[in-house]
Amino acid sequence: MNKLFTAQEVADRLKIKKTTVYELIKRGELESSKIGKQLRISEEQLNRYLKVNDAPSGEGPARFSDFQPESSLLKRDYLLHSNGLIISGQASPALELLINQMTIHPEGLPVLHSHQNTYNGLYSLYFKKVHAATAALLPEQIPAFVPGVSLAALCLYEYNLGFYIPKGNPKDLVSIQDLTRPGITLANREKGSTCRIFLDESLKKSGITPESVSGYGRELVSDLSTADAVICGRADTALGEEAVALQSGDLDFLPLVKLPMFLVMEKASMDKPGFSALTDIIRSDEFRTSLHNQSGCDTSRTGHLLYL
Repeated sequence: MNKLFTAQEVADRLKIKKTTVYELIKRGELESSKIGKQLRISEEQLNRYLKVNDAPSGEGPARFSDFQPESSLLKRDYLLHSNGLIISGQASPALELLINQMTIHPEGLPVLHSHQNTYNGLYSLYFKKVHAATAALLPEQIPAFVPGVSLAALCLYEYNLGFYIPKGNPKDLVSIQDLTRPGITLANREKGSTCRIFLDESLKKSGITPESVSGYGRELVSDLSTADAVICGRADTALGEEAVALQSGDLDFLPLVKLPMFLVMEKASMDKPGFSALTDIIRSDEFRTSLHNQSGCDTSRTGHLLYL
């Protein structure tokens, strides 16, 4: 009998990531079949792939052993055209919890996580390269990133965005305007991240030019990396999410604004398979409680739906 494998079973056998298996299928290098709504790879299909790549059973092909799929490789993944979802967003307890719960929900679908910041995720949603994107923006800001599209936004949680500062705030930082003071160096985030969007808008409102902020031109790609820069003394401050400062134990935190984190999708998608499962999970007591316990975020508005 021709045995059938799941994508995870193939990934385990080849010692690669499950997302790499999906990428091989997308590129046509590994054949697959759909059994009902499920993707399966037969033993014959797997053996053909192994033969072409000259890899003995149980050993991963050398040229894929270190393969790390970029978010750009997932944009046209087979899930866009079959029975799964691609959700964009930077790594967070909320997304991890949501994706894990989708695997066991009765109406859940396979989910691929495309690691992109707020701007790039909404851009991908606009061009239909992802099905949903997380965005830490005020509701009135979101439509400008996805013009002409009727949107639905589910609140995942709310959190404080502010300054990471050394213990005791030795430089006495209190506002965005302090970034222009001599001797103050900022660890900045990359363009398109929520921190960078907030900073650039705040600088513009305050009439501050980026050139007057030391460190503005050096970009880091996560709150963890900017927090580390402050801890190690490479910078005096950085903008980031409160939870990172609390988890580090080595930083103080100065809140500047409270922001909602939304899961944004097209309004028309709400009636499609899988999206009702997303809504059920986010609105469940289990999701709200687990998320609050893991991150300490404000979950009082979790599950609140807005149409934009």
